[in-house]
Amino acid sequence: MSSKPTVPDSALQQLAAAGFDVEVRHQHLLVHQVPYVNEAGVVKRGTVICKYVESGGQLLPPNANHGDSHQIWWQGEYPCYADRRRLAELENENQGQELFPGCIFNYRFSNKPVGVDHFQTHVEKVMHYINLIQAQAGVLEPWSRAQAGGVKRSEDESVFQYPDSASARAEILMTSAKLAIGKVAIMGLGGTGSYVLDQLAKTPVPGIDLFDGDLFEQHCAFRSPGATTEAEIDARLPKVEIYKRRYSAMHRGIVSHPYFLDDANIAELADFSFGFVCVDRADARRLIFNFLQAHGIPFVDVGMNLQQVKGSLRLIGSCRATLVTPELADHVDNSVPLADGDDDALYRQNIQVADMNALNAQMAVMLWKQYCGFYQADFATVNMLFSVNQNMLAKTVAGIGGGNEG
Repeated sequence: MSSKPTVPDSALQQLAAAGFDVEVRHQHLLVHQVPYVNEAGVVKRGTVICKYVESGGQLLPPNANHGDSHQIWWQGEYPCYADRRRLAELENENQGQELFPGCIFNYRFSNKPVGVDHFQTHVEKVMHYINLIQAQAGVLEPWSRAQAGGVKRSEDESVFQYPDSASARAEILMTSAKLAIGKVAIMGLGGTGSYVLDQLAKTPVPGIDLFDGDLFEQHCAFRSPGATTEAEIDARLPKVEIYKRRYSAMHRGIVSHPYFLDDANIAELADFSFGFVCVDRADARRLIFNFLQAHGIPFVDVGMNLQQVKGSLRLIGSCRATLVTPELADHVDNSVPLADGDDDALYRQNIQVADMNALNAQMAVMLWKQYCGFYQADFATVNMLFSVNQNMLAKTVAGIGGGNEG
């Protein structure tokens, strides 16, 4: 998808000018109304689909150096010769699936002219396949051509400010789409919460709401992603506003709430599909937990416990990420500190632990992605605990209890 007009003189314009019914969706070029002969000898219409990846205002050539190939996808029955024999020279993959949301292909074809290593342009690529396929339809119906009047469509609805070329190149658009589950809340934009945002901003989740009442002060710059300018520090703006401005350059759905959650406003969480609890106060954690669990909203809670070893000036400790869902909640009492204490005292004193913040956030986001089905989960992991001084990652599996080293 693209939020900008398609690159001038692109395949979209060239094919539309030549009379083809074309569109661009989810970083793919679709040429509709291509006539073909099916196995019953009937002329029908299908669609040729190929990658169409834009990066930095330029279209990437359709070759392996840019994550593409000479292959295309096909919507329709298998194309045949005029005598009903299959065009076997096209055959590559016969298992259809959803390529991106709303687009199911039936076949993947692989063919190129003799002596050609790769196609130079998208027009050259799609016309090669169109000519092969529609030539046989022309034997039966000489008037059948793919040119259907020069219809050009290009969608521009996206949560991103520019196209997600990474998912398109890797052919994981449908996998990424599993993350578009609804609005997500991040409660607490300290070190770990800001790194959670850094990851979520790169996903198609439709909305990311930020809750935190603190100002962005100088120490925050040393435990958050990116490079903060002196002007941003001097502005003394709320953390959520700084991060909204920073990440809105990439994601359209970021909303800032420059206040803490309390009994008076906790109901604002009712419409979210998932939450990331990144707070270091037990009373705030209890308030949020109780509301989310009462409303059946799944969430991940994070925490860090760092201590300075006397006499060595070294830090030891761990970071934790805990998944809680309506179905899996029995582990909370054994995994999450809900009583007031001083476990997070060093963390609250702003000791610079950006690497631990980042790791803690990655653990949380991975649990969320497994919950959404983006990553396969061989175990029902509900708690992850990393010890920095032991370089050890332990997990708790639902229904088993205890920690299983992984």
